[in-house]
Amino acid sequence: MATPCLLLHGPAVNAAPIPQTDDLEQFWWDIDWGLEYAMRRIENRAYYGVALPFHWPDWGASTFNGVLGARMQMVGKETFWSYPICERLEDVLEVEVNPDNRFYRTVMEMTRRSAAISYGHHFVACYPIVGIGDILAGLYGSEELMVAMIEQPAAVKRAMQHILELWMREFDATQRIIESAGNPGNINWMSIWAPGRTCATQEDLAYMLSPQMFREFCLPPLVELINWLEYPMYHLDGPGSIRHVDTLLNISRLRAIQWVPGAGREAIAQWYPLIRHILEGKKSVQVFARYDEIDDLVAAVGSRGLLIDCGGLTPEQAEDLLERYPQNV
Repeated sequence: MATPCLLLHGPAVNAAPIPQTDDLEQFWWDIDWGLEYAMRRIENRAYYGVALPFHWPDWGASTFNGVLGARMQMVGKETFWSYPICERLEDVLEVEVNPDNRFYRTVMEMTRRSAAISYGHHFVACYPIVGIGDILAGLYGSEELMVAMIEQPAAVKRAMQHILELWMREFDATQRIIESAGNPGNINWMSIWAPGRTCATQEDLAYMLSPQMFREFCLPPLVELINWLEYPMYHLDGPGSIRHVDTLLNISRLRAIQWVPGAGREAIAQWYPLIRHILEGKKSVQVFARYDEIDDLVAAVGSRGLLIDCGGLTPEQAEDLLERYPQNV
């Protein structure tokens, strides 16, 4: 009998103190401190079901823009904001990775250091390289990009193609570092392990686009990226992106969709129709649910193709779920 995949985690029984600092320079840029912080967080979590320990070097959704030279601003300990550096779409075609870029050097050194100590301890996920359109919006400006899609569609497509090539080149370089550790398979930032290269594709700016505009501008590079990856997934973010689900379901090599409803909309029962629609479209789906929501969720949408991510569990709660939904791993 099929059961859902359960990606379960909670606090470790014998958790050790995690390093703390109010110095943002240290928090974001000190690799020794950051690596120690990441390792303690990994070791302070208990993993159940298909969950695995992993490190995601993460400076926020704008990380790749920083790698490409965008002006970056620290926003507390949560993330970075990027500011456009390209006044014209033609300028985007000149964007390249500068090895002397502080952001690039920090990201890659953290990845190298983490990979070097990862064998048998944790997996390493590639740092955030988000949607092609999202990256272009960060380099050129979101409002400017929306206007350009109407007034300069050919120039937008050329810029997106250039970013796609940078995306694949830098992901490949990062994965070679990660794979040098010798751990089996790969993991992505969504906590999902695969026997080959995996990454979550996405286009968060899609909530501003009609289905027609999404298909014209975002779909071609997205399909190329999905065809290039061995185990591609898609991060579907927020109700405004639901209008693009049918387009995604028609991408033959897309294996799975992660549904993230957004703050204030987390209750899973309201999304049963969407989850069923994705599953009926022959795609697996990752969802987030509380411990007390899981039985009703499985009863409503079925088990096959369903991955449930549930955190904050006690060992007793995790054991209870695994008894009802045994994992063949």
